Amino acid sequence: MIKYISVLTCFTLCSLSLPVSAAKQDYKCYVNTTKGSKVLFYRWQEKDAQLRSARIVGKQLTDNKGKKYFIKEVEECVLLSQDFKSEKAKEQDKQTLR
Repeated sequence: MIKYISVLTCFTLCSLSLPVSAAKQDYKCYVNTTKGSKVLFYRWQEKDAQLRSARIVGKQLTDNKGKKYFIKEVEECVLLSQDFKSEKAKEQDKQTLR
């Protein structure tokens, strides 16, 4: 019985010491593509957002007609609830469906 309680206590303490995984956040990014500028939406962990936004450069996407295009540059990424700093990005954001 004591062995069972010891194992249970150890398990409980170990599970409490594990790091809590960061919650994912919704982001919107203003990007330049081979088909023009666009606002794209992503869901990333907050701690990985900067790295993830850098990694989407060169990513291949497909439009609704099946034609492929590429992301050339990420100009700005912000939380979904925030506004872009660039006026061009703000204008594009107004025209983009959620």
